[in-house]
Amino acid sequence: MAGAIPARAEPSAADRQTARTLLIEGRKKRDAGDVAGAREDFQAAHALVRAPTTGLDLARADEALGRLIEARETAYEVVHLPLGKDEPPAFTQARAAAAALVEQLEARIPSLVLRVEGAALDQIEARVDGQPIPRAALPYPRKLNPGRHEVAVKAPGFQTERREVALKEAERAPVEVRITLVPGVSTEPEADASGGPPPASGDAPPEPRAPVPLWAWAAGGVGLAALAGSVAFAIDHAAARDQVEKDCPGSVCDRRTHDFESMEALRARWNRSLGLSVTLGAVGLAGVGVAVGGILLRPRTGTERATLVPLVTPTAQGVLWQGAF
Repeated sequence: MAGAIPARAEPSAADRQTARTLLIEGRKKRDAGDVAGAREDFQAAHALVRAPTTGLDLARADEALGRLIEARETAYEVVHLPLGKDEPPAFTQARAAAAALVEQLEARIPSLVLRVEGAALDQIEARVDGQPIPRAALPYPRKLNPGRHEVAVKAPGFQTERREVALKEAERAPVEVRITLVPGVSTEPEADASGGPPPASGDAPPEPRAPVPLWAWAAGGVGLAALAGSVAFAIDHAAARDQVEKDCPGSVCDRRTHDFESMEALRARWNRSLGLSVTLGAVGLAGVGVAVGGILLRPRTGTERATLVPLVTPTAQGVLWQGAF
């Protein structure tokens, strides 16, 4: 099949004269045996005027060079060139000759039938002489010029296989290619898009966990604050103890430096700092423990698991487990 002939401007007198000269020179070269040189002249002449005569000579030169596909395309183009006013007899004769040439070449063009085994069709990448073959066209005969051609077939995870085939005119040549896996490479689909290997049977990836609950963050914050306060009161208690040991050795205070009120205040500071340090330390450890439990024991996404919830009532403090184990 051939596409529509593109419209072009009418050739100038200079174009026609140049094309006429090229056509004459090309025919001389062809008669002398220089078909490749003649084809170049015919191609240039046809590009200038796109006339039936230049197209026919170009098609015959391609035919002589074994370029049957290109020859048929050009001959087909000649047949469908627009008719001009008062067209000379040479153009009419060239059209008739081109039509006959199309039929002759159609029967002479060989085809290659590629059969690939070892991989699925949607994985196969095939090329003939470096030109890719669309996957949808792989099962169908591919028209090629006579002569030697290289076929290359590959697929992801498979070794590239190459074949060289020599086609004769009118031949329908089957080419069978079996591709094999690259040693050590698997073609099994990957489990995810990250490039990692699929999980082994019985070793499913862990389910994602639910977000850390707000109460766990709150409990952790309170616990850390309580621990900080416990440390501060422990330092104050140590300072009060050092002052007592300094000013009141053997628990006997010098009445000249400490009256009754100051001794009571020092004793109260001692007891208050010690009590608050112990109490805040216990609260801090409990808060941090609740937060850690809330983080570590939060349920998996989409599953019902046991959860840890803080419990604070007027009569009790602690944590409550709820859910299924």
